[in-house]
Amino acid sequence: LTHFRSRHIALDAFLHRINAVDSPVCRHCARGVDETIQHFLFDCPAWSGARQLVVRRAGRRAESLEYLLNDERGVRVLMVFVNSTGRFRQTYGDL
Repeated sequence: LTHFRSRHIALDAFLHRINAVDSPVCRHCARGVDETIQHFLFDCPAWSGARQLVVRRAGRRAESLEYLLNDERGVRVLMVFVNSTGRFRQTYGDL
């Protein structure tokens, strides 16, 4: 959660900024956009199935980064989403 809040999370946009990967572009979709927190949580088609689960649990509030990072229920929903994508499992394990 701290990594999301600080924007220092193992997504390609941040990893590129610290010279850990060659490109900031999302490698999970073909949109050619940087893999930012916004893209990962709300836009990347690779995670649309997981995103639907979040919307079913939280409704329109699931579209708010503030809700997902700061509300107790929102944080739980965020962790369900993150774990269901498997995106950070290699780096952080299950969250």
